Amino acid sequence: MRRTPLAVLIPIVAVLGTACSDASTPTSPNASAANAPNLGKIVVVPPAIDGVMSPGEWDGAATIPFRLYVPGPAGAVPATAYVTHDKASLYLAVTFDRMSPFHPNDFLAFEFDNDNDGIREDGDDILLTFASLPQNVPGAGGDYYRFNGGFDNKSDQLDGGTNDVVTAWGALGTKGVFEIRHPLKSGDAAHDLSIDPSISAVTVGMEVSASLEADPVGSLVTVPTYYPSLTTYCRLTLTKKATSVTCP
Repeated sequence: MRRTPLAVLIPIVAVLGTACSDASTPTSPNASAANAPNLGKIVVVPPAIDGVMSPGEWDGAATIPFRLYVPGPAGAVPATAYVTHDKASLYLAVTFDRMSPFHPNDFLAFEFDNDNDGIREDGDDILLTFASLPQNVPGAGGDYYRFNGGFDNKSDQLDGGTNDVVTAWGALGTKGVFEIRHPLKSGDAAHDLSIDPSISAVTVGMEVSASLEADPVGSLVTVPTYYPSLTTYCRLTLTKKATSVTCP
């Protein structure tokens, strides 16, 4: 099945260079291997969704080191995604150095393969966080889902659903932090993940993506990243006491 890039969620008129191809999205040499999952414990005190990586608040989370494409000569820079849960909500974060000031059109996303079958299809969940939001202030992010056989995506609210994403971002210089909270069972099962790891282990597919705008602000020329790639997913497993991630 054709996989539609997440960048269609905002108006994009151009994409820079080779960064949009699957082959050009590198796999970090430190990324989790299929036979060596990155294991984290569930959180007792949930991370604050404030765009700040406070000391200790993401300790014990499963981590995904990967390379993220940024505009300019740096090309791809080291980035880390964090994943944990507290039995009620999923907590996600990404940190990286953009190597230049953030633009309001920059966004990051986590897309899920709800049934872990490797295919984008109707109902698959998409969570977005935007650099257009005020820094360090929690607010509503983007809550999207797949429809039209998985080819397209749109806001849950446009189909009678609800926005269940709380997000925040912040930057110190060019170093950014993006954080998301999303319920594991939102009550909007037609558009969202609906899982309960307290009953039994649950595995879903997960992709991390980013779209960063090249200078000048408002150019709508973007550099995208898809990890592991535009056509593959990491495997996210949630249990009553742990979170683990394996990436191909």
